[in-house]
Amino acid sequence: MYNIIQHSHSGIMWLAVAMLFLSVLIATVILIKKKEECFAKRHKIFKFTKWIFYIQAVLGIILLFISPMVDFSEGFMKDETRRFYGMEHPLMMLIVIAFLAIGLFKAKKKPDSIQKAKTVLIYYSIALIVVAMMVPWKAVLS
Repeated sequence: MYNIIQHSHSGIMWLAVAMLFLSVLIATVILIKKKEECFAKRHKIFKFTKWIFYIQAVLGIILLFISPMVDFSEGFMKDETRRFYGMEHPLMMLIVIAFLAIGLFKAKKKPDSIQKAKTVLIYYSIALIVVAMMVPWKAVLS
């Protein structure tokens, strides 16, 4: 069970990072081209990116409880690896999800598509930076 969830979380991570990068790229292109109709056509991509991260969160929360890498015993904050997997990574990924959700929510309230794309670009770019910093690349690439 643990291996299936862990491999699913690692595999979907590639899709999540790719979709987040694609969303930032699309929002940038919309701003550069300044075409009003582009945002409405691409809004589903932004929503799909958010939902992929929701799925990642569910898998991550399950892993938080069953992973041998997470051990909340005495002194776990002194161990860099256990602190990363038990505290830093989950907390920062929840912040990423908050940025994605808030970005789409605020974009919905903007009057025109250019402002919506700018809002999505700002929030999704911050989320992409945090994801790039908090993915355990050594473990993923090995």
